[in-house]
Amino acid sequence: MLDVIVTILILYLLYKLIFDFIVPVAKTTSQVKQQFNNLNGMREEMLRRQQQQQNPNAAPKKPSSPPKQSGPTTTTTDSEYIDFEEIK
Repeated sequence: MLDVIVTILILYLLYKLIFDFIVPVAKTTSQVKQQFNNLNGMREEMLRRQQQQQNPNAAPKKPSSPPKQSGPTTTTTDSEYIDFEEIK
Protein backbone atom coordinates (compact mmCIF):
# COMPACT_ATOMS: atom_id res chain seq x y z
CA MET A 1 0.00 0.00 0.00
CA LEU A 2 2.79 2.40 0.90
CA ASP A 3 4.55 1.63 -2.39
CA VAL A 4 1.49 2.69 -4.37
CA ILE A 5 1.20 5.99 -2.47
CA VAL A 6 4.90 6.78 -2.96
CA THR A 7 4.66 5.92 -6.67
CA ILE A 8 1.59 8.14 -7.12
CA LEU A 9 3.33 10.98 -5.25
CA ILE A 10 6.44 10.67 -7.42
CA LEU A 11 4.36 10.59 -10.61
CA TYR A 12 2.43 13.68 -9.46
CA LEU A 13 5.63 15.57 -8.72
CA LEU A 14 7.06 14.58 -12.08
CA TYR A 15 3.87 15.75 -13.79
CA LYS A 16 4.02 19.11 -11.98
CA LEU A 17 7.71 19.53 -12.84
CA ILE A 18 7.19 18.81 -16.51
CA PHE A 19 4.02 20.82 -17.13
CA ASP A 20 4.60 23.70 -14.71
CA PHE A 21 8.31 24.25 -15.33
CA ILE A 22 9.87 22.50 -18.33
CA VAL A 23 7.11 23.15 -20.89
CA PRO A 24 6.80 26.90 -20.12
CA VAL A 25 10.60 27.31 -20.23
CA ALA A 26 10.73 25.56 -23.61
CA LYS A 27 7.94 27.77 -25.00
CA THR A 28 9.61 30.93 -23.73
CA THR A 29 12.95 29.88 -25.20
CA SER A 30 11.42 29.30 -28.63
CA GLN A 31 9.63 32.68 -28.50
CA VAL A 32 12.85 34.50 -27.58
CA LYS A 33 14.72 32.79 -30.44
CA GLN A 34 11.98 33.79 -32.86
CA GLN A 35 12.09 37.42 -31.69
CA PHE A 36 15.88 37.54 -32.10
CA ASN A 37 15.57 36.13 -35.61
CA ASN A 38 12.93 38.75 -36.45
CA LEU A 39 15.14 41.55 -35.11
CA ASN A 40 18.14 40.30 -37.08
CA GLY A 41 16.04 40.12 -40.23
CA MET A 42 14.78 43.68 -39.75
CA ARG A 43 18.33 44.92 -39.09
CA GLU A 44 19.63 43.28 -42.25
CA GLU A 45 16.75 44.73 -44.26
CA MET A 46 17.50 48.22 -42.93
CA LEU A 47 21.18 47.82 -43.84
CA ARG A 48 20.22 46.76 -47.37
CA ARG A 49 17.92 49.76 -47.75
CA GLN A 50 20.61 52.13 -46.51
CA GLN A 51 23.11 50.69 -48.96
CA GLN A 52 20.61 50.99 -51.80
CA GLN A 53 19.91 54.62 -50.89
CA GLN A 54 23.62 55.42 -50.81
CA ASN A 55 24.39 53.57 -54.06
CA PRO A 56 21.18 53.39 -56.11
CA ASN A 57 23.02 52.09 -59.22
CA ALA A 58 24.96 49.37 -57.38
CA ALA A 59 23.63 45.85 -57.02
CA PRO A 60 22.47 44.86 -53.51
CA LYS A 61 25.24 43.28 -51.48
CA LYS A 62 25.42 41.42 -48.23
CA PRO A 63 26.90 43.41 -45.33
CA SER A 64 30.56 42.62 -44.99
CA SER A 65 33.09 43.21 -42.26
CA PRO A 66 35.53 46.10 -42.61
CA PRO A 67 38.85 45.25 -44.28
CA LYS A 68 41.60 44.18 -41.93
CA GLN A 69 44.78 46.19 -41.79
CA SER A 70 48.08 44.36 -41.64
CA GLY A 71 49.88 46.93 -39.52
CA PRO A 72 49.88 50.52 -38.35
CA THR A 73 49.37 52.89 -41.24
CA THR A 74 49.59 56.24 -39.47
CA THR A 75 52.22 58.57 -40.82
CA THR A 76 53.44 61.69 -39.09
CA THR A 77 55.44 64.36 -40.79
CA ASP A 78 57.66 66.93 -39.10
CA SER A 79 55.31 69.75 -40.09
CA GLU A 80 52.53 68.24 -37.94
CA TYR A 81 54.69 68.12 -34.83
CA ILE A 82 54.26 71.00 -32.37
CA ASP A 83 57.01 71.57 -29.86
CA PHE A 84 55.90 71.67 -26.24
CA GLU A 85 57.19 74.64 -24.33
CA GLU A 86 56.80 74.77 -20.59
CA ILE A 87 55.47 78.06 -19.23
CA LYS A 88 56.57 79.10 -15.74
